Amino acid sequence: MSGVVVLGGAGGIGSAVVRALQAEGRPVAVVDVAPPSPEHAGVPWIRGDASDPAVIGAAFDALGDVTGLVHCLLSEHRAPFTEQTTDALREVLDIGAVSALEPLQQLVARAGGRSCAAVLVSSIHAGLAWGGQAPYAMAKAALEALGRAAAVELGPRGLRCNTVRPGFVMVPRNAHRWRDAGTREALSGLQPSGELAGPDDVASVIAFLLGDQARFVSGESVTVDGAMTAVLPEPPPSFNRGGPG
Repeated sequence: MSGVVVLGGAGGIGSAVVRALQAEGRPVAVVDVAPPSPEHAGVPWIRGDASDPAVIGAAFDALGDVTGLVHCLLSEHRAPFTEQTTDALREVLDIGAVSALEPLQQLVARAGGRSCAAVLVSSIHAGLAWGGQAPYAMAKAALEALGRAAAVELGPRGLRCNTVRPGFVMVPRNAHRWRDAGTREALSGLQPSGELAGPDDVASVIAFLLGDQARFVSGESVTVDGAMTAVLPEPPPSFNRGGPG
């Protein structure tokens, strides 16, 4: 089977993607600034900046035959809107969105007209707003726009490109929230199922989108949040009684 390059394979979702693809028998190469964990022993691991064309090229070279790409990179700068800076905004955008351009270009060039697929990991923040997260939301929205453009412009050259929009996922970087009993209960209360997603829940969707069963799915943004963002907020009691509004 042809290989897949995973950008950000050391992260919670990225690491789960590596496991899911290996379970399918697909060769995987990882690009990340972090060192590999023991569970990824034997996986070609390129440590470096995923926005560097040479680093991306080394990951593709490590596998030789590559027709898949997963972009799991992110950056945040949490601050009130009035305290955000253009420098911080540019950095978050560069890491979270601009960094997907070069890998997509290389994927299509190296596929040489064969069918290939890319999945870009976005977030429900791309379509919603939360205080202090303007740069992150902006980067994820830009990433989705880039993915749609790639699907349309590079589709004739064999590329399928989709994005996934996870909701809250229990990964190491937010462990301080889901490991706290009170916070976990509050977060679970936002889910119709009463459960929180794990990284494997997102990884399985990504693996599907990379596979032949999704051969006619392209240019889409697939939300993986257990219907959390589909819930209509409960109206105030006065509305239910036929009051104002």
